[in-house]
Amino acid sequence: MRFRRPPVWLLLVPLLCFADGAEFWLSPSGSDAGPGTKTQPFATLERARDALRKARGAAPEGPAVVHLLPGVYPRNKTFELAAKDGGAVTYRAEGEVVLRAGTSVPASSLRLVTDPQVLARMDAAARGKVYEIDLRSAGIRNVRRFPDHFSGAGGLCELYWNGRRLPLSRWPNGTDATMAQVLERGDDKLKTGHGGVFVAREDRVARWNVTNGVWVEGYWRVPWAPSVLRVSAIDPATRAVTLAVPIGGGIGSKYAKGAALGDGKEPWWAVNLLEEVDVPGEWCVDFEAKKLYLWPPSAPAEAVFSVSDMEAPMVVAQGASRIVFEGLIFEQGLGDGIDIRGGEDVLVAGCVFRSLGGNGVVVRGGVRNGVRSSDFHDLGEGGIVLSGGDRAKLTTCGNFAENNHLHHLGIRKKTYAAGIHVGAYGGGSAVGCRVSHNSIHDLPHAGILYGGNDNVFEFNEISRVVLTSADMGAFYTANDWTSYGNVIRHNFVHSSPRANAFYMDDGDSGDLIEGNVCHGFSYGPFVGGGHDNVIRHNLVIACDRGLHLDARGLPRGYDKDRGLLGGLAAVPYRQAPWSERYPSLSGVLEHHPEMPFGNRITGNAVVACPQPFHFAKANELAGSVVEGNVAFGLDEAGLADPAHADFSLRPDSAVFTKIPGFPAIPFARIGLRLDAYRKVLPPRVFGPIPKPADGVFDSDVDIRRTNKGR
Repeated sequence: MRFRRPPVWLLLVPLLCFADGAEFWLSPSGSDAGPGTKTQPFATLERARDALRKARGAAPEGPAVVHLLPGVYPRNKTFELAAKDGGAVTYRAEGEVVLRAGTSVPASSLRLVTDPQVLARMDAAARGKVYEIDLRSAGIRNVRRFPDHFSGAGGLCELYWNGRRLPLSRWPNGTDATMAQVLERGDDKLKTGHGGVFVAREDRVARWNVTNGVWVEGYWRVPWAPSVLRVSAIDPATRAVTLAVPIGGGIGSKYAKGAALGDGKEPWWAVNLLEEVDVPGEWCVDFEAKKLYLWPPSAPAEAVFSVSDMEAPMVVAQGASRIVFEGLIFEQGLGDGIDIRGGEDVLVAGCVFRSLGGNGVVVRGGVRNGVRSSDFHDLGEGGIVLSGGDRAKLTTCGNFAENNHLHHLGIRKKTYAAGIHVGAYGGGSAVGCRVSHNSIHDLPHAGILYGGNDNVFEFNEISRVVLTSADMGAFYTANDWTSYGNVIRHNFVHSSPRANAFYMDDGDSGDLIEGNVCHGFSYGPFVGGGHDNVIRHNLVIACDRGLHLDARGLPRGYDKDRGLLGGLAAVPYRQAPWSERYPSLSGVLEHHPEMPFGNRITGNAVVACPQPFHFAKANELAGSVVEGNVAFGLDEAGLADPAHADFSLRPDSAVFTKIPGFPAIPFARIGLRLDAYRKVLPPRVFGPIPKPADGVFDSDVDIRRTNKGR
């Protein structure tokens, strides 16, 4: 074999080490065949990663920096980092750096629809304005036929026009339909497979072509569980809509009175219908014809059109440690942005996650991994998901979310897609996570979902949540007797009249809710039949009901509840360290666990609430302490400037005299802060807003804001 001399730059790779470690540069116009210097940068992350592996050689723990020069870096696969890629490595943006997973589609791929049969199905206003794309020739993968029953987006791709997400076709636009009457619940036990039947109010349903596929979404049974169902038949004469498959419990509101099958208020809407592409920007997929139909919002020749079609995370760090992602923008992936799996001290800092189909950052275990001073908006699911620690041993992980701005999430998944998840609802178990100084607003469902043990939530601001669902909280946890040690203190939650402020639902136990300010909720702190919750020194303002404690476990038989008992059996609650840390939990089954025992609701100030106290009967609360809570009028409370969302207490406030020992809540410290990554604070969002006209949550919506106190 003839020896071939390597390029000169390859011989210089070991010299590309500066005084503090290895250094490489990337540029969208670079070349992976080059040396990776600032003047001759690489083009891809993979090339820089591999060069780092080689350059660091025998010293893999030495520091290193990969500099990304400004521009857009196309991505069509996951950037993978392993344990050998860690060790004081920083991937740093040197300007505006965008990692984009969307696939560009040339304008020439769009063809004006001329087929008479297709035109006949369209709304009259759309004819002559809708274009089509042949999906097979375009190579778009995620356009499989919808399942008969699903939640979320059904695996469908997303479209972007000049960087803005286009809404899937929906009827009605900007609002929801309601069922005139439920004729049949369907197979509520899921044994026969028979779908429900309801009567639509509008004649428009008769236009829909069931043969080509009709799917409808709704809150069919309860206001926290939307799902999409295929329609098997529509009777044009009666407007009766027959669903192809059932849902658990059947259709029709759970809360309908008497023998009624529904209350006529159940919201529903149709999705992905060609017949309902009736405004610019809407699109749909015909699964049978394998075509995508789009009414462009502007002239195609003048637009940058792309399809989000990559389901895998954009970045996966598997067992890697001491890695920093700094200042990067992640967009147009169909899945998650960054997925951190194990490892230690992996930091996401000053990054932006926008226009993704999944979550922004998912932290799956490890130690001291976290997200700091990053922005999350226009995401299909949630913002940050944290898990980690060992519940059996109560070993903490120290994973964190700090100083992040999260808003306009849950676009594809409308419930259980919170700003931040900690050990709950798909987030894995969590012990010892910290969530602090985050701003969370404009979400269809919860602000923060949490579970696990010894997690701390402090100095966060949450507003305008639970905008389209119900029976949910700014903070929400549920159905766990063992979730002791969680601390929620010094948070400001507001402007969410459909929500409860701090919601410990269905027996959840062992939380400390202390020194918080809540304004404009249905309920303030809400204890739903659990044990050993401590609610003290909170300021509850202008909520329909101030403080709540009930004994729901009695009628619901919590002493026999399989979920609660199963959760108890899953942890060694009678052994150390559990028995030492949470001694009252050891005897939970000897205490009549269906009773709400051990709760302490003390020293709270309730201001301008029509019903300050909402408690169960005295004999049902014999095992709990409720005392020293005082109701105040608005003037008497001595709030600094409530008109501009400053709810700190003036020194002359009657709260300090009528509730001895009530502390001065550090209101000015709550929310986002300036730091090395966050140079400017966004304006505070205060006050509820109506649903956007197109039915899609969007960060471009004009909202009322104030900079007071920022």
